[in-house]
Amino acid sequence: MDREDLIAALDEHRTDGAAEAALALRAGAGFQVWPGPTAPASRLLAIWSFRAQWMAEDGVVTCKDFAQGLPALRRAGSTPVALGRVEMAPGDNHLVFLAADLSSCVAVL
Repeated sequence: MDREDLIAALDEHRTDGAAEAALALRAGAGFQVWPGPTAPASRLLAIWSFRAQWMAEDGVVTCKDFAQGLPALRRAGSTPVALGRVEMAPGDNHLVFLAADLSSCVAVL
């Protein structure tokens, strides 16, 4: 997946996290979309819901868009998704969950 295709997928998703990631990509941010097997959105939801809960309880501040991203993953159900990341700042990334064929964005954390 190239930069322009990822920006287009993020623009269509229309969440705050997607807009921030697209803006960062337009400014030259690094990114990666991992090839290989996909995972059901519901499995990733379970992992990230747990992490969001613990981060909130520990007072960890992050750029992750849990408020919009987790419901989007929940709506995706068992749909297979691929993973990517956009570098927002050193050591802080937005996670991008894409349709298995990389044609659209499912969620951004």
